[in-house]
Amino acid sequence: GKLFRQERDGRFTSTNEELLAEDQICEDLESLFFDADGDGDLDLYVSSGGNEFSTASAALKDRLYLNDGRGHFTLSPQILPSGKYASTSCVRAADLDGDGDLDLFVGGRLRPRYYGLPVDSYLLENDGAGNFTDRAEELAPGLKNLGMITDARWLDYDGDGDSDLIAVGEWMPVTVFRNDGGRLTDVTAEAGLGKTNGWWNCIEAADFDGDGDLDLVGGNHGLNSRFVASKEGPLTLYINDFDRNGTVEQVLCYYEDGNSYPFALRHDLVTQMPHLKKKYLKYENYKEQTITDIFSPEELEQTVELKAYDMATSYFANNGDGTFSVQALPTAAQFSPMYGLAVEDVDGDGHKDLLLAGNFYEAKPETGRYDADYGLWLKGDGQGNFEAIRSAASGFRTSGEVRDLDLIEAGGKRLLLVARNSAPLQVFEITQSPNPPIPQ
Repeated sequence: GKLFRQERDGRFTSTNEELLAEDQICEDLESLFFDADGDGDLDLYVSSGGNEFSTASAALKDRLYLNDGRGHFTLSPQILPSGKYASTSCVRAADLDGDGDLDLFVGGRLRPRYYGLPVDSYLLENDGAGNFTDRAEELAPGLKNLGMITDARWLDYDGDGDSDLIAVGEWMPVTVFRNDGGRLTDVTAEAGLGKTNGWWNCIEAADFDGDGDLDLVGGNHGLNSRFVASKEGPLTLYINDFDRNGTVEQVLCYYEDGNSYPFALRHDLVTQMPHLKKKYLKYENYKEQTITDIFSPEELEQTVELKAYDMATSYFANNGDGTFSVQALPTAAQFSPMYGLAVEDVDGDGHKDLLLAGNFYEAKPETGRYDADYGLWLKGDGQGNFEAIRSAASGFRTSGEVRDLDLIEAGGKRLLLVARNSAPLQVFEITQSPNPPIPQ
């Protein structure tokens, strides 16, 4: 990773390169500036992840860099998030227990080499001096085996004055944890979100409809894909060590006429599970086989099943009574998987707008790469409705695989930073144009 310090004139210079170079083996998935030790400056937490390292590898250690007040950082000796190594994703800070310091939610991303098996997330309690202890077992037991977290937000969704937690991930619903006096209670079903399982990548919150409470927007896989899901016909991932070789296999299936069929072509399936070659010597034998034809009841009884019911990038209107209503965002937001979301009143009309970007290139040839997104401005009307604005009109045109969006101020300008996979940052200045944008 690299750390850039903003100068008085708005320019950025690289700093602390030697310290960060010591941890270059780590794959940085998320970072957070916050005051960990209560000394008034911003410290830095960086989560480590990836599928290539085992859980015995120090490359999966999350890192806390403490600021000396002059912009110089030193690495804390703590083994984070919980005294063991884990592949983590997002890290979010809030004063959960009301003691005046910032505690952390750290999302568990995946178990390396065992994709699909749910993993723990962590609730790190701060002692006020920047020392953290995982208290999930006592204060948030629902975080155990929560899933494969991609993003989360602390926010007061129920208006009772404390910080609740919203978490999203792959094969997960938009998950709501209500803060009950410093304990987190899973109220996802109660909030009306029990069947929102999708391939969620990101989540943001703001009052989009002007009623005084916080609504949500979630970036999902999108609808321009072979992977179609509904409550009646969910996508299903079957996970098991089917060939008994010590590693798990994943079989992705779709529903049609009440039956579950694998997406995998015959040669892909038997390459992964050679014991099926005798059963399916020819492609003719394999076609139209359901998951229950391929595997025995005993094998399926031992599988972990994950389901996805909703693939649309969506808006969740807060109804003000602890529940949410779900609505897919306009078609232009469904062309590609969305990984980056930012909320901003782009045109200065007093209404919250959305900026979105994504794409995913590493898909298999038979599914095609997802490259139809070039950045999108959804203009809000202040009532929870959004209108897509053409890139030619807005000037917001991204390229590549976008993985995050962030808004900053530099040199008196509003800037949108676009983080891309294996590519330099893109930077857009947000200016208010006297010409009205043209709907897409």
